Amino acid sequence: MSNLIERLIAAHRILNREIRRELARRFPDRLRLTRLKKERLAIKDRLFRHFPDAAEMRRVARGAIARARHA
Repeated sequence: MSNLIERLIAAHRILNREIRRELARRFPDRLRLTRLKKERLAIKDRLFRHFPDAAEMRRVARGAIARARHA
């Protein structure tokens, strides 16, 4: 798998984490949430350009995540 794909998957995970963190706040910043979600969607779109089949993309992402945990 290319380095670009791994970086995109890592960025998507980080954005997911930031979105969850923002939603957990007592008063979430709606503008920040909107920006984070747009960034996450843009990354997802880039990933789908490389893997048009969603099942294949999920398989690749799971592999990248597993490798990152063991590194």
